[in-house]
Amino acid sequence: MYLLKASTITTNRRIKTGDPMKPRSHPHSGILAAILCLFLAGALATGKARADDVQISAALSDNTTDAGQSVDFTITVNGAADASVPENINVDGLTITYVGPNTQTQIMFGSGFGSGSHIQRSVVHTYSVVPQRSGEFVIPSQQVVVDGKTYNTRPLELRVGGTASSGGGSTGAGQDTDGNGQLYYAEFVLPRDSAYIGEALPIEIRLFVDARVRAQLLEMPEITAEGCTVQKTTKPEQSQVTRNGRVYVMVTYKTAVTAATAGNIKLGPVTVLAEAQIPQTRPRRRSGGPFDDPMFQNPFFDDAFRMMSPPQQIKIRGEPVDLAVKPLPLIGQPKSFAGAVGNFTLTTSVKPTMVEAGDPITITAKITGRGDFDRVTAPQITDPEGWRTYPPSATFEGDDDVGISGTKKFDTAVIPQTKKSESPTLEWSYFDPIKEQYVTLTGEPTPIKVEGEQQPAPTPVTVAQQPPQAQAAPTPTTSDIQYIRADSSGWGETFEPLYANRTFWEAQGAPLLALFAFVGLQVARKRAADLDARKRAEWRRQKDAEVATIQRRDLPESELFQAAARALRLETAIQTGRAPDTLDGTEVANARILDPSLAERIRHLFDRHAEALYAGASGGRTASSAQTRLDLLETVKGYENAKPAA
Repeated sequence: MYLLKASTITTNRRIKTGDPMKPRSHPHSGILAAILCLFLAGALATGKARADDVQISAALSDNTTDAGQSVDFTITVNGAADASVPENINVDGLTITYVGPNTQTQIMFGSGFGSGSHIQRSVVHTYSVVPQRSGEFVIPSQQVVVDGKTYNTRPLELRVGGTASSGGGSTGAGQDTDGNGQLYYAEFVLPRDSAYIGEALPIEIRLFVDARVRAQLLEMPEITAEGCTVQKTTKPEQSQVTRNGRVYVMVTYKTAVTAATAGNIKLGPVTVLAEAQIPQTRPRRRSGGPFDDPMFQNPFFDDAFRMMSPPQQIKIRGEPVDLAVKPLPLIGQPKSFAGAVGNFTLTTSVKPTMVEAGDPITITAKITGRGDFDRVTAPQITDPEGWRTYPPSATFEGDDDVGISGTKKFDTAVIPQTKKSESPTLEWSYFDPIKEQYVTLTGEPTPIKVEGEQQPAPTPVTVAQQPPQAQAAPTPTTSDIQYIRADSSGWGETFEPLYANRTFWEAQGAPLLALFAFVGLQVARKRAADLDARKRAEWRRQKDAEVATIQRRDLPESELFQAAARALRLETAIQTGRAPDTLDGTEVANARILDPSLAERIRHLFDRHAEALYAGASGGRTASSAQTRLDLLETVKGYENAKPAA
């Protein structure tokens, strides 16, 4: 069989009449045209008979290439014009984009006139394949459906060379990578590979995208960090770097993680979704063509004829890194230590410095340094004798975008109850992870002047009401005749009917009034009891709602501590009958008989609640962990089960 190319048969002879430039047809051209039509009719008839003969094949324009250099992957369907081919082909390390179909028609003739002739139709579906890194890849078998029947192509191997060996795309603490020939990847950068519980460890997330790729990030990095809290991520910083001869656009995010449990934990992986257009260079040509001249191998032609793939979503991924978390030492732990880890300083001030006993003064404590300020609590008064203290308010001013460097200010109102010459001494402790030891800071007292003694609240004096003295009845004189008296000077001394006597009715009305008063009192008591019962029932409903809030996973820690503190206030209100909003943490703790551990957890809970209310930019917007929710639920449950104080 052979391929026949149709042509027009003409002659160079010119006729004597007509257009001098118009060629004259060959005298046998009509016969040739008729023969050609017969061949075509026979081919069409034969081709229709062979329409069910379907063949599927797959091929690569080149079996070897370099990272970032595209090749064509084609699926050819012979014998059918309508076929269903896969639009998305996923191979790790390869970006495969469907380009589109191309239809071809060939007329095939046999050895005899009109015998074995047919029309062969084929559709070529082309995909652009761009390797992201070096290595050996396999494009798996693909399914093609024609008229409900499924055909499978054979797998194809693609070998990709590059300047770097194949491997992962992320690093650990202080390590570096050349990108392994990848078009895009991510990595973690840590100052060290170990930390203490509660230590805020700054980290960087670096995204590398080949400078030839047109990419747009669609989201912030999503970090998986079990057993850690992650601070907010800063706005990205962009720069251009060269790694092993390849130019990358580097996007850097900064954040910090704080470990809550000891042991070996993993940070990551990190993934970022982006939309990208991958560069597609000219397919590599086989030798022997007219473009083998060295002039056409100049990189200028690769840049001039480079095409970009259609926009597609990609995931820039960084592999996880290991972090060893050490527990805080128990030996030498100060009493004033509340969990802060880092490096800090303490300054204090007092206003006003001259007051009367019973008037409040404000002690301002500023803790400045670097660490997880969510764990920085108010300093403690070393000698509270003669002072009445109130829960402090807290504000935070950060020195960086992450929130692990700055100043946290506590304003504590205290009332001197006796004469004082100086303010109370404050004490606060933290753990230094560099020195690996505890440090105790002291806020020195400030001279003040307190005049007088606090006056006790006046006791109301109850004056007993004296009954009115009865007027003495006039003594009758005996000098005159005494007549029978009809007035009410005494019982049994008159003949006046009892029903006409006012005193009689007053005596009868007194028990009736007493009965009405008793009934009214019982009704009032019942109404008050009903109101109290409804009020306590409403408090129980609100407490159950707050407990349900603690179990929610979508709330930050600040709102969880707020819900837990209100649940404890509502439980105390149910017990005491006092309004929950008037109760502070000390009154809540004193309302029940608590073991030292539970009392300390409740104190810590109210401290964290106060910090969240006044934490400013640090905000307590940290995402809550499952351990935090479990601890808060256990604290509320333990308080509910504790016995009321006498």
